[in-house]
Amino acid sequence: MSADRSPDGLEDIVTRFSALWRALSHDGDVPRALAETTMLADRVRDALDRRLSRLDEANATFIANTFVVEELVHDGMPAQIHRVRHRDLQTLLALKTLRPDRADDAVSRHLLLREARLSMTINHRNVASVQTALRLPDGRPALVAAWMPFSLSDYLNTRSFSPRDVHQVMISILSGLEAIHSAGLIHADIAPDNLLLSGEDLKDLKIVDFGIALERGQRHADLDLAAAGHSEFSAPEQKEGMVLDGRADLYACGLILNLLLERCGGESGAREQLTALAGHLSQRDRENRPESASAALRLLMKIDV
Repeated sequence: MSADRSPDGLEDIVTRFSALWRALSHDGDVPRALAETTMLADRVRDALDRRLSRLDEANATFIANTFVVEELVHDGMPAQIHRVRHRDLQTLLALKTLRPDRADDAVSRHLLLREARLSMTINHRNVASVQTALRLPDGRPALVAAWMPFSLSDYLNTRSFSPRDVHQVMISILSGLEAIHSAGLIHADIAPDNLLLSGEDLKDLKIVDFGIALERGQRHADLDLAAAGHSEFSAPEQKEGMVLDGRADLYACGLILNLLLERCGGESGAREQLTALAGHLSQRDRENRPESASAALRLLMKIDV
């Protein structure tokens, strides 16, 4: 049925709107207080928004009868990430699952569920936590986490950084790693793509993606992985398949600090000290790096920006 755009149809809408406004602004013949009219108008607006939402959802894809799929934002191997919206709370979330062609891959399924278990063990401002795990109708496991629209990679491509910005980014990363290492884990995939932000506050940067994280004393061969991680940020010992410790994550931090400094204008004493710290963190021999994230954080905090 097409909409009635005739003059008579529009006149009917105007008449109905006038009657609605009269009901909102008057109780019978008595004018309502402005606060009461505003409150009633807000309720009508909410009702209209809910109705429009239901119309939008008529052809939507639902997961667990709760999450409306809005967009596929990442399609890699072996996982996909969708931006979804909670149908009742209207909050945006990230849903990570396996690609359909990897649904029967036992190793990928195990690693995805293991990722949920490991990330749920850490409660820290700078570490993204999985909120829940569920099954899709076709049996694929899926993880649900907070939606964060920006990555450090995005920021590196679009903005410059002051020494204070660089300092804060590294505080956030090393603080998150301190919590991860204290839980007996090595992240093993620290890279700009896995450092997310919801806005401009660099204090809220979060480490994500525990897909190839190791428990202390493990190496990736123990997970049936021949190679793992962003190779350009992987420590030499990781590329060689050795048993890792937290210093592998510090190597990646050194490379990320160098990238930040490339986008940091001007010369200053703080910049020189940050450059020296980047070199210390990214030593090829792990014995020459700081012994822990806590030790690296202490060195960072000595730099006056």
